[in-house]
Amino acid sequence: KSLVQRLREADRNIESLALLDVYGRVAKLLIDFSEDERGRRVIKRRLTKQDIAKMIGASREMVSRVMKDLENRGYFRVEEGRIILTDKDAPMPSAPGRQS
Repeated sequence: KSLVQRLREADRNIESLALLDVYGRVAKLLIDFSEDERGRRVIKRRLTKQDIAKMIGASREMVSRVMKDLENRGYFRVEEGRIILTDKDAPMPSAPGRQS
C-alpha cells in the first residue's frame, strides 16, 4: 500500500514537471503546502526560494521572479513571515500573456 502511494505521488510530480510551466508548478506547490487556518489557506512551513526551486526543478532566480509576480498579481501575501493564499478557488496562474 505504501509503495502504491509513493508511486502515485511520483507520477503526479512527473506530470507536474512535464505539463506545467514554472508559474503553474510554483502555484501548485504553494497550494499543496498550504493548510486551512480559520478559513484561510496558510503556508506555515518556512520555504526558501531555493527550497521551492529544488522541489519544482527550476532556478532560484526564476522562482524569485515568479513569486514576486504572483504576489504583485494578488495570488498571495506575506504576513508575519507566513504566506497567505488569497483565493484558494482561483484558477492556477500561468506566465503573463500566456493562455492557461
